[in-house]
Amino acid sequence: MTAWRRLARMRPAEGALLAGAALLLLRIRLALWLLPWRRVLAIVKPPRPEIFPRIGVDRLERAVKRASRVVPRATCLTQALALGDLLSRHGYASTIQIGVRKDDGRFSAHAWVECAGIPLLASAAEVALYARFLTWTAAQPDLFR
Repeated sequence: MTAWRRLARMRPAEGALLAGAALLLLRIRLALWLLPWRRVLAIVKPPRPEIFPRIGVDRLERAVKRASRVVPRATCLTQALALGDLLSRHGYASTIQIGVRKDDGRFSAHAWVECAGIPLLASAAEVALYARFLTWTAAQPDLFR
């Protein structure tokens, strides 16, 4: 089944959530390419909570994962920033985590979101491979200014 057919079969609310997630991912991806980090943080500055109807955390995570398939180079950082923004908009407290590791002499980093202590966009086993390097909560919008 093609992506267009799947989209056509979705309930309108699901399609709107997926389209909104895709636009947010695209906006953040472009900001990460074109702007300094301080300006990126201003873009994902959390709005007042409860602006939108509350949608379950799992549905928000799934929307970001699915939408990231159509946004070029929607990296883990792009996805984490988008999901953190969506969670905040829907009234959930969350933190964006960035972890680092060295494996066979090669440095790597990974970003994920935690909500109520549960990792999102990554499994607990995957998260355990990384040493936490940076934790960014919605209450710290000026972390790098």
